[in-house]
Amino acid sequence: MTAAQDTAKRDGPRAAVRLPRTYLAGAVSVAAITAVAIVAFVGLMLRPKTDSGIRVWLLNHTPDQVVIVNPFDGVIEKEFQVADGLRGLTFSRDGGKAYIYNVVDVSNRLSVIDARTYLKEEVIEVDGVPQGIGVFPDNRRLAVILGSKSDFMAGGFDVLDLYEPSRADPRKKKRLYRERDLSLTHKLAVADDGDRIYCIDAKSDKIHVFSLGQGEKVGEINLYGAPEEMLYPRVGNYYYVSVLQHRAIYQLNKATDTVVAVYIYGFVDPERRWSGGKLRHMAVDSEARYLVGTNYEQKTIALWDLKDRGKNDVAWQDVPFYPEVFEGSYRFQLPHYLPVKRVKLKGGYDPNLGYVPGGQQIAVDPLDEYVFVVDDRGALYVYDFLTVLQAEELSTPEPRELVIDLADDTTEIRDIKIAQAAVRSAPDEE
Repeated sequence: MTAAQDTAKRDGPRAAVRLPRTYLAGAVSVAAITAVAIVAFVGLMLRPKTDSGIRVWLLNHTPDQVVIVNPFDGVIEKEFQVADGLRGLTFSRDGGKAYIYNVVDVSNRLSVIDARTYLKEEVIEVDGVPQGIGVFPDNRRLAVILGSKSDFMAGGFDVLDLYEPSRADPRKKKRLYRERDLSLTHKLAVADDGDRIYCIDAKSDKIHVFSLGQGEKVGEINLYGAPEEMLYPRVGNYYYVSVLQHRAIYQLNKATDTVVAVYIYGFVDPERRWSGGKLRHMAVDSEARYLVGTNYEQKTIALWDLKDRGKNDVAWQDVPFYPEVFEGSYRFQLPHYLPVKRVKLKGGYDPNLGYVPGGQQIAVDPLDEYVFVVDDRGALYVYDFLTVLQAEELSTPEPRELVIDLADDTTEIRDIKIAQAAVRSAPDEE
């Protein structure tokens, strides 16, 4: 009998299960580490949310103010005047500059604002009434929709070099390209390749495509209905155009300029075609995973999953037939996609209103923290993006903040854009 067997016989069953001290010490260490990890995880989840630096820029046409909102606190951080007749704004590709255009000054201008300090850096005079802007990827060139000074009809656009003045008039910038063969241009976007320029015209069913390098029109995309809004995200492989007549948002491939999918809010009763509402404004998140849009008539926000579309696709033949859809989205013979989520706007903030205002402009911040919606009364809804994603179908989620200081009879929000966190606003500077 060995010494070990003798010990086992003497000590009984306990000797067979006795563990080395090193094993016991290791087990205690693992348990301790696990407990610490759990505590740390819980602490991380419960810790207060910090201000990421995201800022919302709103253009209030009445009384012509730029309004800067801090969505973390839900407060208006800054209000300042730039010019009369504010119309729209966009940011440079690096987020450092804001370009704001106005439409009723005697001399029509673009104002260049430092996105961090809110200080005006430059004023650029243009040859017409500015009605839309597209920034090129190099941040050096700018495409501007220009309308007639007499009737405001916008027949085209100019492309300007922001760093080289015009030889004829130093107050203006060197013009690189001019297009004047359109009728009523109201939206413009510059492609990621820095060459193609997309325009939609209120009097045309087509998206018009121009080339800066060739200095001419190089194509058009027929949507068989007048485009309303155009979204060309700086992320992803697709851009989007809404057509009110079709109650649809079309998804187009950036490389081929072809329609690849149709997004709808829901089925329309052919006998009650005025019901159901229409899709106008839209936005995507930072990874182009989700498309969000407002339905003004239904007072809702709709959300489509762009990566997992199959669970909500409908064969085009199964979409209820009515003349407008037959003349429009039926022509493409592509799947139609229903939202994965629809949520209602809360409203009720103004006791003098007997209705819930409808949503108009919508935006998602670059960090995917918030969804912003401006309604027709000028109130700004600030939702946690996760709250919208997790909400029940057709529920009314609570906004994180409802900035209602803007909502009065003099409010008219013309545009909303989100400043990047990297260029967060600084304190007031004189």
